[in-house]
Amino acid sequence: MDHRSTTRVVHSRAPRILAGLLVATSMVLVGPSAVAKDDFEVAKEPCRKTSDVKLRAEDAGSGVIQVSASVFSEDDDTWDWKLKHNGDVSYKGTVKAKDADRSFRIVKEMADFSGLDEIVFRAQNNATGEVCSLAVNY
Repeated sequence: MDHRSTTRVVHSRAPRILAGLLVATSMVLVGPSAVAKDDFEVAKEPCRKTSDVKLRAEDAGSGVIQVSASVFSEDDDTWDWKLKHNGDVSYKGTVKAKDADRSFRIVKEMADFSGLDEIVFRAQNNATGEVCSLAVNY
C-alpha cells in the first residue's frame, strides 16, 4: 500500500466517522427525545411584605401547560403582573385584588416544550410597591 492508497482510505472513512461523532454528541447534549415530566409543579412562598404568592404548572394535555398564579393580599389594591416562559414574557396585565380574601388569580396556557420549562410569575402592588415573584421548572 503506497502513500496515496492510505490517504484515500482515511478520507473515505472520514465522513462516516464524523457523522457518528455528531450523532453521539447530539445524544449527549440533547438527551432522550421524550422527557418524562411530573403531572404538576407547585411553589408557594411569602412576598416581600404581607402577601403570599402561589404558582402552579400542570399538564393540560396536547402539549399545553396550564399555569395558575395566585396572590393572597391584605388589601384590595391594583397589581401589575406578568408571566414569563423560558425568559420571554408570555402574558401581562393589571388586576385588582378582590373577594373576601382579597386575592387574585391568573390562569393561562403555554406550550409545553421538550425538556424543562421555566415559568416565572411576578406581580407588583401599585399602591404599596410590594413585589411577589415566584418560579417553577416544569
